[in-house]
Amino acid sequence: MNASTIVDLSYIVAAILFIFGIKMLGKADTAKRGNLLSAVGMLLAVIVTLLSKGLSYPLVIVGLSLGGAV
Repeated sequence: MNASTIVDLSYIVAAILFIFGIKMLGKADTAKRGNLLSAVGMLLAVIVTLLSKGLSYPLVIVGLSLGGAV
């Protein structure tokens, strides 16, 4: 399995976690787990994105700075 396949599979897993997490937010008794599931999906997506080839770290820092200023 090459790196591109692992990245693609990671994004698919992150999307599935988001979908199930959002679905679980609909009921009070599962909302806490749904929030956790969505957070894990977001963390996975961010980690995979930051470890991807071709990412411009100065551009990421600029984006984080602008987002933090708002």
